Amino acid sequence: MTQDCIDSSKADNVILIETGTAVDYSGVDRVVRYAGDFNYNRALNMGLEYANNDIHILANNDLIFYNYKTIGEDMISHGFGSASAWYNGCAFDQGSYIYEGYNIATHITGWCLFITSEALSKIGKINEKVEFWYSDNVYADQLKAAGIRHGLFCNARVDHIGSQTLSTVSVKLKRYYSLGQLPKYHTSCGRKR
Repeated sequence: MTQDCIDSSKADNVILIETGTAVDYSGVDRVVRYAGDFNYNRALNMGLEYANNDIHILANNDLIFYNYKTIGEDMISHGFGSASAWYNGCAFDQGSYIYEGYNIATHITGWCLFITSEALSKIGKINEKVEFWYSDNVYADQLKAAGIRHGLFCNARVDHIGSQTLSTVSVKLKRYYSLGQLPKYHTSCGRKR
């Protein structure tokens, strides 16, 4: 699955954060070993330490990339610092449309985010207050607070196969990493439960 994701991306400067058993993947420029308790945004931040492009793609390993290569140029020409691509199951039609907003799983697809270096410098590190679910919510909160525009670009496509790694863990751990993160998210953004 991970190799299929890498192959479909055909991306330059692939940084892989390895949270499981070490595997040799082709097309990877750097492998960073993750140690300790899992935290999705911490893994993204670890990879961003080595990023050197103007546009960064923050992605799960259970994705298939299609026509996404123009998204960086489109972001810059339309004034967006952050973007997601159209995906299977999207609420909007595929085509030359951009929908601006911060709604999770509508505008923001946490499994694949595009962010400019400039936007990243404004938000600093991605908030690590939650371990997995709601990671995209805290990202959206950071974008809004910094005044960074986010758009769903429907002319680009990246499909999410759907929580393949999460489906392999125990029910207790799955609950912890999913709905168990909601109280942490509310605490991180100052909301009462």
